Amino acid sequence: MRLPSSSLALPAILLIAAVGSVSCSSSKPAASSNQRGGPTGDDDAAHSPDPLDPETVTPPAPTPDPSGTVHAPLFVGRFDTTDPAGPKASWPGTRILARFEGTAVSVTMKEHAEDWMEGAPSYWEVRIDKGKWTPIAMIADRQPRVFELAANLTPGPHEVELYKRSETQNGITQFLGFDFHGGKSLPSPPRQLRKIEVMGDSFATGFGVENTTAPNADCPGPDWGGRWQNFRKAWGAVLGEMFDAEVHGIVYSAKGLLYNDWPTDTDPLRDYYDRADPNPQIAKTAPLFDLTSWIPDVIVMTQGSGDGGGAEFRAAYRDFVVNRLRARGPNTHIFMGIVSAGNREAVADISQSIVAERAAVGDRKMHAFMAKPWTWDEVTACNGHGTPAWNQRIANEIGALIREKLGWE
Repeated sequence: MRLPSSSLALPAILLIAAVGSVSCSSSKPAASSNQRGGPTGDDDAAHSPDPLDPETVTPPAPTPDPSGTVHAPLFVGRFDTTDPAGPKASWPGTRILARFEGTAVSVTMKEHAEDWMEGAPSYWEVRIDKGKWTPIAMIADRQPRVFELAANLTPGPHEVELYKRSETQNGITQFLGFDFHGGKSLPSPPRQLRKIEVMGDSFATGFGVENTTAPNADCPGPDWGGRWQNFRKAWGAVLGEMFDAEVHGIVYSAKGLLYNDWPTDTDPLRDYYDRADPNPQIAKTAPLFDLTSWIPDVIVMTQGSGDGGGAEFRAAYRDFVVNRLRARGPNTHIFMGIVSAGNREAVADISQSIVAERAAVGDRKMHAFMAKPWTWDEVTACNGHGTPAWNQRIANEIGALIREKLGWE
């Protein structure tokens, strides 16, 4: 099912969809498999922003600064940069930031959703000058659309930030450029110095967190829909706020390290981990992310709750952690554990054995943890997932370990 384009108005932030065009940037191709992940439900727009009427617009090119330079935005997260028309965002938590001098800003974006993506379209959020977040619902018609992000701003410098809050399984968005409406681009904000990568299934994605009051946690429509998801409120993104760190969310509902919740889905973490775009429809040709371009200080791996705990899982878990994660970041602190209810004993056992094995060869940057079990009042989000309070608690627990092991404040 498809949802209409939508918006929420704030005093100086107007979200308006329209057809248009613009431009942007350039990656490599990958390996492996197939299909999807999700639950079920019925439609209602109670928590969605109001629909907007699109209009045809051709935005002008951004105005350069006096030196003639048009400054590129700052892209945070994994983007597919193989299309010179502009980078594509699939992973939740990807961000696009820019600074400009002027009184208005709009963005042109294009949305793609596969036929099986019943929870489409993607949802983004925008904020100006680190103010209040406002949602943007994409339109999954593969057409360039212009979204008016802010108008009537005070003349002078401003910062705009776009945040992809929903999962890959609900759509892929291509960024085609900002328009500052006669203003000029300024150098983009500096990167955050700390880096955290998180891995996990739906208990790491912010699944359903936008609706915690549905009867029996059965949210209207597909309860894995983009309108109910928000990675920004998930524990991994909360960790990023806690430590002023860039976060890469390699998170995907219904996915395990070896096996996935849906029997027809044969594309688990160990296959899609390297990809810039984890869309299973293009698994064999998907662009890869350059893992050497961004080495995390911290990896938090919570995958494995639905994998079972036999010898195959133990061997695959060790291989993934030691031969891929540790090989990628020799000095990265790797935290292995479970935040949900499944496979706790098996993950505790194998993660502790890896910690001991690596400590014996002088590697003391492997850590095992097990989050405290959830209580029923903490899992009232769609389909029995974590509330904002639960996500905050998990972030606090993992954050305490990060402080202890890395000395971060």
